[in-house]
Amino acid sequence: MFFEHKSLLANKGEVPEGEHVEPLGKAKVLRTGPDATLIALAAMVPRALKAAEALAAEHGISATVIDVRSLVPLDAQTLLAHSARTGRVFTIEENPRLCGWGAEIASVVQEEIFGALKGPIVRITTPHVPLPAADQLEDAVVPTVARIVAEVRRGLDSRRAA
Repeated sequence: MFFEHKSLLANKGEVPEGEHVEPLGKAKVLRTGPDATLIALAAMVPRALKAAEALAAEHGISATVIDVRSLVPLDAQTLLAHSARTGRVFTIEENPRLCGWGAEIASVVQEEIFGALKGPIVRITTPHVPLPAADQLEDAVVPTVARIVAEVRRGLDSRRAA
């Protein structure tokens, strides 16, 4: 069974010629940087990429962006390797904070590479409310590029202040 995010249906992009197979359970590293690891899924991936571009251009922060692509199976190896390299981890999800997939990622990272972390894992989520069906209301609660940039800056600044 495959689930597609409704917000991604209008996206356009290059499609490879011929047969193209993506391995199930393999995360995709979309950009690399030494300062932070942004882990996103589905509609949050393009926002994480835009946030990483803004962080680099406006604040000199170079972030790795990882598209999880599948939660089961989970490519923990890729997530752990990049998280250990940067030491700063941010999950970006459009779920409420309670019981979201970011909590499981944070748990795995914390258990496996705690010593490599330079600060707490930050989960950027929606408020703990049901996700509204109306587009304008949904846009008001789902993490925006500006909010992602602000949360990453706040997370990195708290490390520097300590």
